[in-house]
Amino acid sequence: MSVITRYLSSLFLRHFCLCLAGFLSLYLVVDLIEKISDFLGRDVPVRIIVAYFAAQIPNVMIFVIPVGALSALLITLAILARNSEIVALKGSGVSLWRLSQPFLAAGILLSLAVFCLENFVTPHTSIAANEIWEGLVRNRRPENASVTVEDVWTRETRLLEHLGSYDERTGEASQVTLLLFDENLNLSERIEAAGAIFGPDGVLLRDASIKRYRGLSGETAKSFDFQRAKTHFLPDFPPPPPGLGRQGETPSEELSVGALQENIRLLRAEGFYPLRQMVDLHFKFSRAFISFTMLVVGLSIGLWREKGGSVAMGLVPGLALSFLYLVSLELSRAVGYAGLLPPLLAAWLPNAFFLLLGVYLLSYVRQ
Repeated sequence: MSVITRYLSSLFLRHFCLCLAGFLSLYLVVDLIEKISDFLGRDVPVRIIVAYFAAQIPNVMIFVIPVGALSALLITLAILARNSEIVALKGSGVSLWRLSQPFLAAGILLSLAVFCLENFVTPHTSIAANEIWEGLVRNRRPENASVTVEDVWTRETRLLEHLGSYDERTGEASQVTLLLFDENLNLSERIEAAGAIFGPDGVLLRDASIKRYRGLSGETAKSFDFQRAKTHFLPDFPPPPPGLGRQGETPSEELSVGALQENIRLLRAEGFYPLRQMVDLHFKFSRAFISFTMLVVGLSIGLWREKGGSVAMGLVPGLALSFLYLVSLELSRAVGYAGLLPPLLAAWLPNAFFLLLGVYLLSYVRQ
């Protein structure tokens, strides 16, 4: 490693640590002021409060690291310009590419760090923080949560089932419709019931209307037998899968890339299109790339000034640009959730735009 690389890297690292500590402290103080009354109102012990905010740190760092990196870069370049060191380096034959290398390398390392942090650390710390906040503060423990779900659809190889409502605790359901198929996947029986109780031995239907189709030719039923029953029992009938009331409620920060991919695979196997999960999966990768993109944009802004300037002139554009970047990222995520853009494009469009903008502006910086 050359002297120039060590000098620029150490200068950037020093400012990055200061910016990271400052932004992280600012966020935690604001969050503490906002939530301290809720903690005290529930008589939560101090050690639990400390554990909650400690568990919040990794998740906050995912957003603070790119902002701190951009601010640190602009401050570093502003100090170099104020001391006329950029002019001196260029006058010594140091190219713009050579001057940018330490910062771009730092951007790649920070992007890798954010990716590892988001996939190996925050899934565990987010669960711990949410358990404290939802369980102790808002009293929303799983045992206190509602287990009644509405409009339930389940599918087996030879069964299509719809429940108007289903209570996971008691196994009771209302407005039940069962479509049963034969080995050729032709409709063989249709059962509609006002209510049902699922048990370990089967399901007991109440006020059931039963149609048994016969004389099937392809998908056309020539006739059927109709029967009404006050109660009708189907032995060995499987109950709906557990956890229906909690499906789709797991925040993406509690899932790693592997867990999200498995969730998507299971939903697709059930015949669903997991749009939100696919958007979140692509954002797992694009969010890690923010640090590198921000440093490219920061170089295109900070290297325009070769002499003079102040630290404040480096910090203010960094904060404004970070805010604009993060807002565009969240807007793109919302557009992806709405299905207006493909998940891949929704996740990477802000990164692609700002990266191309940074490269374009960088090409006009005087060599």
